[in-house]
Amino acid sequence: MRTFTKLFGSLAAMTVLAGCGHQVERPRPRAQAPFAYLSLTACKAYRDNIVECQLEYGTEVGHQRLGSVQERSLTLAGDGKCYQIESCCPVARIKRELPNFVCRIFVGSSGAEAGSILVKGGTAVRLARILGDREQLQYRWTPDKWSRLND
Repeated sequence: MRTFTKLFGSLAAMTVLAGCGHQVERPRPRAQAPFAYLSLTACKAYRDNIVECQLEYGTEVGHQRLGSVQERSLTLAGDGKCYQIESCCPVARIKRELPNFVCRIFVGSSGAEAGSILVKGGTAVRLARILGDREQLQYRWTPDKWSRLND
């Protein structure tokens, strides 16, 4: 009986002390510029589990809408909440002059991981300019000289 009491007492003490080592979750650190100013707002859910949000670039000076982003199976953060962009990395391009990005996002208010989104089309072109993509800064659309549309 004495052995059982010692064993049970030491297990109870270990359980209590194990809780002392648990670290309190710290809030997510603010993303580096320019990602700190990029967010997804005005999100709307549509049929077939598609969510559409507006990608915004906002500083103390003003806000600029870069365009819409559609994503499948993105869980909405709730009314009045938005997503914060944590980082973006370029992905392979089908057309060399048009960029595509995969951006990691988190819920702005809680800091919870929310997954990633694909940014493409005109929204990606405007995002590339903000991120300093030299190719996009210098790119000017010119008509295709081989196109038959102008005949």
